[in-house]
Amino acid sequence: MRRILLSFILTVLLPSFCYSQHYIKEIKSKDITYLHKDTGFGLPSEIGEYKREGIYAFDRKKNNIGADYKRGTTKVSVYTYPAYDGYEDRLRREFFNGLWEIMETKGLEGQHFEVSCVSLNSGQYLIHGLSAEYTLDDSSSLLSLYECGHWWLKFRITDKNNGVNLALIEDQFKNALSPDILISSRPLNDKFDLYFQKTAFRDSLMLCCVMGEAYAKIDWMMDNLDSLELQAGVPSIYLDYYIAGIDGALEFAQKHPEFRSTDATKRMLDFYFAVKKDGYLEELIYEEKRGGISIPDSINLDMDGYHQWLIDHPLNEDLFYDHAIISKK
Repeated sequence: MRRILLSFILTVLLPSFCYSQHYIKEIKSKDITYLHKDTGFGLPSEIGEYKREGIYAFDRKKNNIGADYKRGTTKVSVYTYPAYDGYEDRLRREFFNGLWEIMETKGLEGQHFEVSCVSLNSGQYLIHGLSAEYTLDDSSSLLSLYECGHWWLKFRITDKNNGVNLALIEDQFKNALSPDILISSRPLNDKFDLYFQKTAFRDSLMLCCVMGEAYAKIDWMMDNLDSLELQAGVPSIYLDYYIAGIDGALEFAQKHPEFRSTDATKRMLDFYFAVKKDGYLEELIYEEKRGGISIPDSINLDMDGYHQWLIDHPLNEDLFYDHAIISKK
């Protein structure tokens, strides 16, 4: 049975926990496998031909830790740190905050990169993440982030040989480690919390449409995702997850034209009805989520056509998924 707690909060501040690593201390360990004290997640001294060169704590409690591995010109850094509540879009926010921090630190803000959805099977869990490759200091680099219940798992890989397949190196590390331990140590519970932003309350039609969107997303997850997958996070990488939400909101608007609405809500609904009617709903979601969406092979996005369509249909600033947040503790 679906369990939903409706939390009517006018303003929700969802913090990003992409740690600024001001505190750093090397962890001295002679253990063949160093165990993260809160989860039991292990960092072995060797993974294949890669040797562990150091283990570091980025907070005094050693919740936020990382280890560096090296083989030749290739360096692999593995991190785990607290993720706290599993709110909608936390993976995307945390990943892009980390990526922007790297770009800003290195003065590479204008560099082009493509974000891809990645996943791994570990134990009984399906774990989702985001990944991007980029060039940094004449080296090819990769950043990947996975949400594992109340913990993050991050990989940073760099190599001066641009011919190296960084994704295969990451696969080697994912197979050698046990990310499922991060989830099983403290999985997200089976209850959904629903938080509303202040903007959701501007008129009765807006509130009900936002509620319709949120409930449709939850129904989609309950119908399509395994309960173990939901213990890792609210997996908002699925295109159909957002389509279901928008359809839920538009269905309510069509059924209840008598509800009071402001001009802003009418403009927002008109935009959504138009983008769906003209066949660019998938393109809208993909671009608004900065590419961090898993697109089925059966769908071919027409981004050029969508951008041309936007000339006559300016993007509405009020998107449904900005007004309510689905979360799991």
